Amino acid sequence: MKFQLAISALFVISTVGSAAYGQAVPAGIATIDTAPNALALDGILHYDLSASEIVQLGYYGAGQVTASSVLSGDVAYAAKSTTRPFSLTFAGGVILPNQSGQGVTTYEDLSVSQGYTTRHWVFNVSDTFSFLPESPTTGLSGIPGVGDIGVVPIPGPGQGAAGGVLTVSGDRIGNSLNGSLERQISPSTSISGAGSWTVLHFLGDSSEELNYAQTSGSVALNQRFNARNSASVTAVYSTFDYSGPQAGPADPNIETREINVSYQRILSRTFSVTGSVGPEWVSSSNGALIPSALNVDGSASLIYTRKSTTASLGYTRGVNGGSGVLPGALSDSFLFAAGHPYGRNWVVSISGAYTRTAGLTSLPALNSLQGITTSTTTPVHEVYDTVYGGVEVRRRISTNFSGYFNYTALDQSTNYSLGAQNVLSGTSQTFGIGISFAPRSTSLGQF
Repeated sequence: MKFQLAISALFVISTVGSAAYGQAVPAGIATIDTAPNALALDGILHYDLSASEIVQLGYYGAGQVTASSVLSGDVAYAAKSTTRPFSLTFAGGVILPNQSGQGVTTYEDLSVSQGYTTRHWVFNVSDTFSFLPESPTTGLSGIPGVGDIGVVPIPGPGQGAAGGVLTVSGDRIGNSLNGSLERQISPSTSISGAGSWTVLHFLGDSSEELNYAQTSGSVALNQRFNARNSASVTAVYSTFDYSGPQAGPADPNIETREINVSYQRILSRTFSVTGSVGPEWVSSSNGALIPSALNVDGSASLIYTRKSTTASLGYTRGVNGGSGVLPGALSDSFLFAAGHPYGRNWVVSISGAYTRTAGLTSLPALNSLQGITTSTTTPVHEVYDTVYGGVEVRRRISTNFSGYFNYTALDQSTNYSLGAQNVLSGTSQTFGIGISFAPRSTSLGQF
């Protein structure tokens, strides 16, 4: 049996012209005659089991060292059907602390997508759910050290509801339910609509977290010029509603309206590019705290794929829910991922991101809300600079076993001296070493 490793993420262009991360076989899974950078539409269930040891330095404070044993698993499946495409990825595990005072924790990340295609219509519904003990960063699961760097679901947990500003708040639930439809009105023109509901909810009794729910709807006109070029014009409306111990009567609900023009081009067999840009209007139920504003929303990505080597660069800008820390935020994010096999036995994968998150609420207004007297009324905003990255080296041991070592680093800083206590401050490092067992894949046929 030919042993190959899934090492990277694919990008998928949605019907409304926005770029999203695609699905891939979890790292460490043995496949048969399948390109390592894609989940083959083969009706086969791919899965693996891993055991690892993880050491974290500085995550819970400067000089703090924690160690854990992790038992984890990954599952991936994609149906062969072109009229009823279905895909699923799952990553989950149990984290067993090696020191007293910390309890056993679990994590789960699940993405499911079901489509239906007729002659003139395309329907799709998807759901992404995560239950995580910490802010997600690298890998399929978002948990550093467990051995799944280089695999990203739709969307990656680091960019979903639970991602953004890194916190140490403990268990959190993130869920995003999406639906879309597209109607072909000519061989090269279509109209489409989409809706989504996203929620971030922190568990426990801490007073630091800010839960929120986001509801969005969009409509788009899509034009395909030729085999390599297409474009879209999209109108999007979103609302953000806040709750939880930290939310109060003065915390505003937020509305955004935007119009985006996007363009996609296949440059060659190895390169493709996509980009979108447009104005974004922001308003809130408390204009004194979050005044109305006009921002620029956009995204861009560049993808390289050649045989078993893949690389991608991405950029996004727009308003989001604030990661449970801020009542609304404007973020600029830069992302990268790459993977390359060396011979039949080695695979190296890297991924990372940098995000600058600025609160929509000015610091003087926030201080006034909290009863803090300041000497300035200048509308300076609370800003978080977040950077993280990971590298993983994996080696085949035998037909069904492989071993890996990975390293992940996180760093976060803020301009606000009275920032929330649950926010990660400073630098954290994670080292992980483990072994994976990938049984022979199981054919499920067509659902």
